[in-house]
Amino acid sequence: MQTVSKQGARTGRLIGAIAVVTGGGKGVGRAISLELAAEGADVAVVSHSDVAAAEQVAGEIRELGRRAVAVKADITDRESVEGMIGTVCDALGTLDVLVNNAGYTAHGPLEQLSEADWDAVFAVNAKGTFLCSVAAARRMIPAGRGSIVNIAGASAHRSYPFAGGYGPAKAAVVNLTRQMSLEWAKHGIRVNGVSPGPIREAGSGWETREPELAEEVRRLPLRQAADPVDVARAVAFLASPHAASTTGHMLLVDGGGVNTWYLAPQDYAEGGG
Repeated sequence: MQTVSKQGARTGRLIGAIAVVTGGGKGVGRAISLELAAEGADVAVVSHSDVAAAEQVAGEIRELGRRAVAVKADITDRESVEGMIGTVCDALGTLDVLVNNAGYTAHGPLEQLSEADWDAVFAVNAKGTFLCSVAAARRMIPAGRGSIVNIAGASAHRSYPFAGGYGPAKAAVVNLTRQMSLEWAKHGIRVNGVSPGPIREAGSGWETREPELAEEVRRLPLRQAADPVDVARAVAFLASPHAASTTGHMLLVDGGGVNTWYLAPQDYAEGGG
């Protein structure tokens, strides 16, 4: 049975699945939460600070005919994470999908970056991914199945100057994704990731508000930023049985940017040097 949402018709490839999305109340996390629901999953929307936003997304999911809960958790704290996973399983059932989407960044030149900012970026992006994945895996292992999708970023694959510790922390997520995929494959758990480039909602007028980013995007091979739904659909694919033979893979959704890293179009166009 096809599921239809505000994002259009879907295949229902996640019907019956129970999913957790960290940072699921806003932006890309919201798009992921709604996409998983549109594909048939019941979804726990996890937030650290804006529980009201998570509750709103949970309400939208219920309007799609799926079950949903909003859960507050600090993903940098093991006890909080274990409590969150327990709450989700008690409310919805056996966990099938975890999406580690929550992230944090602190921009600036490395020589000016504070130790506190460095630690905070690694705590949310790297440690948070580790703690949530381990807690989820402990629930998935007895069931002999599960899918974990980690959100990294194009910066994890190529350096983006003045992004502080964000790129290094996301690079750790890429390596952790591979390690978890190897260790947990014997338990039927697949672990993959999505690395987005610039993400902006199409038609929102962001180009006028952010001219410098718009210029960078114009230098991408596809000359467009990814819409949050583009990232969400990549996550849904990796989480679903359609990717049953895929693990340890990072899917880049970046308009081809990692291959060029904002070279001028003439540098890679036909006939270029």
